[in-house]
Amino acid sequence: MFASHTHLPLWGVLAGLFLQSPLCTANPKCTYLEIPITAKANNKVFPIPTNLDYNNPGAISALIQTVLGDAGAVYPPIATTFNGIVAARFCEPQVKVASRANTVQLFMSGVTENNLYWFGLGYPNGISGDKYSTVDYASKQGYPTLAIDRAGVGNSTHPDPVVELQVDLEEAISHALVNKLRAGTAVPGRTFNKVIFVGHSYGSVLGNAQATIHPKDIDAFILTGYGVSIIPVAAQLPQTVLVPARTYARRFSGLPIGYLATSSKSGRRNYLWGDPGSYDEAVFLRDFNNEDAVGLGELLSIAGGLKSAPQSTAPVFIVTGDSDGVFCTLNQCGTGPLSPQAQACGLYPRAKTCQYSIPIGTGHQVSLHYSSQDSFKKYHDFLKAQGF
Repeated sequence: MFASHTHLPLWGVLAGLFLQSPLCTANPKCTYLEIPITAKANNKVFPIPTNLDYNNPGAISALIQTVLGDAGAVYPPIATTFNGIVAARFCEPQVKVASRANTVQLFMSGVTENNLYWFGLGYPNGISGDKYSTVDYASKQGYPTLAIDRAGVGNSTHPDPVVELQVDLEEAISHALVNKLRAGTAVPGRTFNKVIFVGHSYGSVLGNAQATIHPKDIDAFILTGYGVSIIPVAAQLPQTVLVPARTYARRFSGLPIGYLATSSKSGRRNYLWGDPGSYDEAVFLRDFNNEDAVGLGELLSIAGGLKSAPQSTAPVFIVTGDSDGVFCTLNQCGTGPLSPQAQACGLYPRAKTCQYSIPIGTGHQVSLHYSSQDSFKKYHDFLKAQGF
């Protein structure tokens, strides 16, 4: 379905070092970057019990449900600072389009995902080649891309997972990164006059926060795996069985206790994946076996990216599957004006236009389902129609 709603809207050295990555003729030309970022924000002091048992998934889920369920609560602010690196892969487009040469797509992944989500779960070649690579599709349309590891995942700096790793500070990091992209200090030798924000899940939540707090930052928003209600997020999260990441997998052994991982294969499948037959089992398994971590503070602060953005005029395109288990009740989104996708457009009352697409049978991991190529095409058709 395609609808329109118009006028609604680590660990690494802190340096500008970058390494050339091996290339394949079928792939865009990409460079690995470690971008120094300093950002400040007032986070929230959430009511976390001093004796919280992080090894008890039920206790973790109960805390998250309590905080997310109390929408009217006001929590004390706490000043936080990020002074670290954001790891990223910058890719020049395979196809040169002069009008898009200085328009960059900035990719922001969801929780338990890193930059590889945008490459189809592998680099330089994703699973099944470029079938699930958002970067590859954008590259063939003439767009430069920057796929980042958000703070707390991949090779980026890992802040305190409870006090620091929250929506407000992560939005401030994204704001600083956008300023660097426009100033020519993020990607060596490249300055961009337009920035298109492409988010998935928690990345889309951060996009909404950026539209709310810094409404002039972004020229267009593509928000995938996104909705407006926090109720399904909290209600259906326990099935993933959140456990301390450092005890779950050796690759997380150095992380503080507040970094979590989803330990249930069946729970992750039900929460993040669509109808049977809508995805490749091999893709699901690679995603499950290579998940990244999520900070408890991120899950507690999600509501900070589900707000009205009354000052943002950038066009918005939302892509959320009709079987999304995160933002849709009982994995059923519906397709009409009461669907989470349509309601989310209400958060952007001054947007040039807000449109949405609902791929049938598709779950939360939009870019990893069989419908991925169609979703890529629709959001690029939208950008073209908006003059990008």
